[in-house]
Amino acid sequence: MENTTQSPTISIQDLATIHALLDVACTRGAFKAEEASKVGAVYDKLTGFLQSVIEQAKVAEEQAAAQEQGETK
Repeated sequence: MENTTQSPTISIQDLATIHALLDVACTRGAFKAEEASKVGAVYDKLTGFLQSVIEQAKVAEEQAAAQEQGETK
């Protein structure tokens, strides 16, 4: 029997889920006032990261579409 250990991974979808969970938890008052700034900072970092990933995906899609059109001409 082979012993293989996989490294844990976090996907972009996992990060988007965490982002949504933070929003719900804040809306429901799950954090103490003194925790709010730290939670907000993490939320803002996640927002920026996810927006960056979305923008990179859009650029990649546009480049692929342009390349595909260039090949079909």
